[in-house]
Amino acid sequence: MLYDAVRAVARRDPQAPAVRTTDGDAATYAQLCAMADRVAGGLNRAGVGDGHVVAVSMDNSVGYVALILAVARLGATYVPMIREFGTRDVRTALELTGPTVVVADGRRAPLPGTTPVSALADLLAAEPLPPTPVAATPGRFRLLWTSGSTGFPKMMAWRQDKFVAERRRWIRHTGLTARDVFFCRHPLDVAHATDLHVFSALLGGGELVLGDPQAGPEEQLRALEGSGATVMSALPRHYEQLIEAARQTGADVGSLRLPFCGGTYVSPQLIRDCDAVLGVRIRQLYGSTEFGLAAVNLTDTVQTDADMSLVRGVSARLEPVSAGDPGGVRDSVGELVLRSAYTSEGYLNNPQAHVRTFRDGEYWTGDVAQRNPDGSYRILGRVSEALTAREGLLLAPMLDEEIQQHCPVRESVALPVEPGAGGSRVVVVARPEPEVPPAQVEASVRAVLDGHGLTGPIHLVAALAYTAVGKPHKSLLRRQWVPPEGETAVAADRTVNLLRHRRLSRTPTLLFVPGLAMTSAYFDGVAADLSQDHEVVMVDLPGHGGNPDPGPGWTIDDAARAVRGVVERLDLRDVTLVGWSLGAGVAWTYLDLFGTDRVSRLVSVEMSPRLLVGEDWPHAAFGGLDAAGAIQTQRALWADPQAFQDDLVRRSFAAGIEPDPATLRRLTAETRSCAVVSVLALWLDVLTRDWREQLATTSLPTLLVHGARSQVYPTDVGSWLRGAMPDARLETFAHSGHMPFLEEPEKFTSVLRDFVKETR
Repeated sequence: MLYDAVRAVARRDPQAPAVRTTDGDAATYAQLCAMADRVAGGLNRAGVGDGHVVAVSMDNSVGYVALILAVARLGATYVPMIREFGTRDVRTALELTGPTVVVADGRRAPLPGTTPVSALADLLAAEPLPPTPVAATPGRFRLLWTSGSTGFPKMMAWRQDKFVAERRRWIRHTGLTARDVFFCRHPLDVAHATDLHVFSALLGGGELVLGDPQAGPEEQLRALEGSGATVMSALPRHYEQLIEAARQTGADVGSLRLPFCGGTYVSPQLIRDCDAVLGVRIRQLYGSTEFGLAAVNLTDTVQTDADMSLVRGVSARLEPVSAGDPGGVRDSVGELVLRSAYTSEGYLNNPQAHVRTFRDGEYWTGDVAQRNPDGSYRILGRVSEALTAREGLLLAPMLDEEIQQHCPVRESVALPVEPGAGGSRVVVVARPEPEVPPAQVEASVRAVLDGHGLTGPIHLVAALAYTAVGKPHKSLLRRQWVPPEGETAVAADRTVNLLRHRRLSRTPTLLFVPGLAMTSAYFDGVAADLSQDHEVVMVDLPGHGGNPDPGPGWTIDDAARAVRGVVERLDLRDVTLVGWSLGAGVAWTYLDLFGTDRVSRLVSVEMSPRLLVGEDWPHAAFGGLDAAGAIQTQRALWADPQAFQDDLVRRSFAAGIEPDPATLRRLTAETRSCAVVSVLALWLDVLTRDWREQLATTSLPTLLVHGARSQVYPTDVGSWLRGAMPDARLETFAHSGHMPFLEEPEKFTSVLRDFVKETR
């Protein structure tokens, strides 16, 4: 089966390149199979055999690929402990799957529980499994997880025989060959990595290149260029990042003959931008972790970019979304229902979801599709986005496009009032074109709604602040804007730059407060990640970022009052207050002024309770800031603010690190946007503060985050805080300076998720 198929490729061309990483590790097909044999031998001696489960807690590597092959050879099942799992989630996953052993590479946090742990390095050094073991049965080969956007992730099972057949069908349909190079930017814990890259490459005799999933857009672009890749699959947001990076630095990725894009709706604008900036034509595809690949667009015609033909061996039909659909619409538009001989075994830990999704051999996708006269399909949106218009079924994304085409708006978001009910009531939030009277904009949008027989309020805002909501891997992410109670607009400044998640009533709220001369944009990366399962609110200090310059009279107390205003305006509850640097001081002051009635937990990132050195206080800013140094800093800030701010950004990175130039430019631009007079006012105020006594009485669960290589707070102030605060825990980031959320973002989000879950 899987191992045998890759072994057959190795026999044909043993020295052909099989896997390499962007860090320089590499293996030929012969070497990869030899590695798999050694890992299989080590696993077998650890008690793993036919039908057993092997849990995996590893980062991308050649060894990870060898492990998957070894598990397949033994007839066992592998299940990833995905990095997004918190400690409690890992316990749940281990209880659900009951692994015989956990394989780890030592790069992630230790796993809880009593399951034996085997080091990947030890397995790679083991005696190889003899060449004629007992034949493995074609049973369950892997267990994968869904996104978990509606509770603990669902787990689905795949058999080896069906998986290999489904992959080979995809290779034949798309014309993949042994000459292809596959660039994978995804973690091997997910199907997007294994299905579209790892085994599409290895079963076809091609070469797999494993990138770093945590790398920034510029680094990803450089790695893609250097790989010589001919095949890649990524999400729309990944292509957007590559486009933006290419606009800044240029790019040559013309070797990509099959740049697949799937998981969500692919806009025509994204296709045009990829064509113009990257020089590649996106090939839209459609499928799921549960079903496999169902449809793909392999044409070069602009008019058919969104139309996909079914993969050979896959059949489809359309189920009416509502009983009231007119006959003509019912025939060509409806929920897409798929059938294939080679698909997963369905969900193992969620019988309700299994019965709803897998019915009589069919897979009900939850997506609305249109069938074209030539038999191709176009994905229109989710069933939950369906509206009942005068002419029949209308999808909210289609309404968005119409409003943007016919109305003087830059952006618009249409949200069904009753998602999934197919009603005619909708909320429209729009950002008008500049200098167009609001009455004119509202009248034009109302005309579009009236034309479809739709009703509902229209909100005009100066800026739409949003993030994608719903399942991030499903077709057509929707943007959601939620107005504060009693209000119909959101101000343009980033004080209320909301990244709100659809499950507002069930998600914890994270409120981020940045540091002196920094803006909320510093949090953009971790906020986008955390907003998948949290409500994220970001604010800026007075005179920083999008906030207007308040003049020199603003203090830390005033900043805390501004944060309180956001909490009350948005009626936030169960808040995790995340303060970074001076933002932590603002958070401490907030608790002193307003207490804990709406705040449930505190996260203090890289801050000292006193900035000036003293006889009893060694934990000053920059290791020894005294009164003379503070005055010198004040003069430097006033005399040459740009030089001061640029130096502050550089010193915020870990000691001994040369920052990525593009990242440095972006952060420096953010810092230069801060009003000098406000920075100076807050600097003078913080020099007078001493929060030590207050923190000793803080009763909130507290997470302390500090960088081991911080240049701003180089002493072990984190340990002092942990000893002084009654309910505090300390996380030290070994490779970070003053910005752990930027320097080690994956660990930061994981630690923060764990902390919130364990203290709820």
